[in-house]
Amino acid sequence: VTSLFTSHLRGEAPSQLPWSDDPNLSPETALIRSHLLFLTTACNWWTIASQPAVDGLPSTHPVHGWGPARGFVFQKPFVEFFLPLSDWNHRLRPHLQTSSSSGAGRISYYAGHPDGAFESSSENAEAVHVVTWGSFLGKEIATATMVEEVSFRAWCEEAFGRWEEWARCCRSAEARAFLRKCKSEVVLVNIIGHVYRERERDWMWEFLKDAAGEQNGERT
Repeated sequence: VTSLFTSHLRGEAPSQLPWSDDPNLSPETALIRSHLLFLTTACNWWTIASQPAVDGLPSTHPVHGWGPARGFVFQKPFVEFFLPLSDWNHRLRPHLQTSSSSGAGRISYYAGHPDGAFESSSENAEAVHVVTWGSFLGKEIATATMVEEVSFRAWCEEAFGRWEEWARCCRSAEARAFLRKCKSEVVLVNIIGHVYRERERDWMWEFLKDAAGEQNGERT
């Protein structure tokens, strides 16, 4: 499974995944390919969605731009991935919950389990995290992308359902059993970094590498 996710990130065949509508990475996702490859190859954390930090680039920027001209766009970094339940329980979740490591207000998360269980860093179920927005001349601040509990819960159900769809496509009973076992042993996590200024644009990725480094260090 890791090799398939790696092929997708590198644009090699087979590059299509059940969770991607396009076999090719978007241009902005390609800019953080090295971070995604690290999580995938070093940790077996299988990434399915992500975006980099953007700190006030022109709305006409060829990669990150959107909306009318004469504006500026912003993005908070986020990444969504499947990881083994054991890694979530013993590695990533403790790292997220340790205030001295995470830093107050610097990171948020949602986590969904195949049995429907749900976890969040927020006690407010109605909390909304705006991760893409823009400022345009003569207009109110425009919001392009948000991450919230209700949408993540709905996506979790669909995302875990795609494991089953993938299994049904396999002719081999052994392959079907393997994919269903994978589904039962992973957690889907969405990590949102609230640090997006240019000088700290890689903060979230370094935070995750710290968690992964602890994991790899103990396993060696």
